[in-house]
Amino acid sequence: MADKKDDKKGDKKPAGNTAEEVAIAIFIALLVLAFLAQTVSYFQPNSTGNGVSNSYFEMITGGPNGWFANTLHFITVAITAYVTAATIFSMIIFLAILYVAWLTYQLGVEEKKKNLMSPVAAELPSMQSQKWHTVLAHVNSQNPAEWRLSILEADVMLDDMMQSLGFHGETLGDRLKNTSKADFKTIDAAWEAHKIRNAIAHEGSDFLLSQRESKRVIELYSTVFKEFAYV
Repeated sequence: MADKKDDKKGDKKPAGNTAEEVAIAIFIALLVLAFLAQTVSYFQPNSTGNGVSNSYFEMITGGPNGWFANTLHFITVAITAYVTAATIFSMIIFLAILYVAWLTYQLGVEEKKKNLMSPVAAELPSMQSQKWHTVLAHVNSQNPAEWRLSILEADVMLDDMMQSLGFHGETLGDRLKNTSKADFKTIDAAWEAHKIRNAIAHEGSDFLLSQRESKRVIELYSTVFKEFAYV
C-alpha cells in the first residue's frame, strides 16, 4: 500500500511547469516582435538628423549596403527572373499546344479524304483506271481530234471525282468555286485545265491546240487525280 502511494506521488507533475512554459513563450514572442519592429524601423527614413540611425540593427546587418540588404536584393532579382522565365516558358508551351492542335486538324482533314476515297478506290481497276488509260491513249494519238477528246474526257473524270467526294455545286465550275485550298490543294491546276476544256467545248475547231499543249493539260488533271489517289 505504501509503495502504491509512493508511485502516485511520483507520477504527479512538478507544480509550476505550465506557467514557466507560458512565460518562456511570451518572452520569445516579445523578442521576435522587438526584432521585427527594429527591422521595419530600419527601412523608415532617418529622422535623427545626425546621419546615424538604428545603429544596433546596422551593426548586425551591415547597413543599407550590408549582407542583409544584399540578400533581399538577390532574392528580389531571383524572384523576378523566375517569374519572367516562367512566363516565357508558359507562352512557349501555349504556342506548342496550338501547333499540335493545328497538326491534329490537318491529319483529320487528310484522314477524311482517305475515308471518302475508300469506296471510290475499290472501283478503280474496273472504272477510273480504264477511263484514265483511254485518256492517255487519246492524248498520245497522232489524230488532233483525239487530243481534244482526251481533255474533254479527263474533265468528265474530274467532275465524277468531285461528286463522289461530296463537293457541293450544280456544275463542275460551281463545285470548284465552292472549294478552298484547305480541302483541295491542287485546285489551281483543276481550274486551269477546266478553263481550257471550256474553250475547246465553246470554240470547237477554232481553238488551236497542239499535242504538246494537250499533254500539259492532261498532266494538270493527273496532278489533281494523284492528290486524291483517284488514278
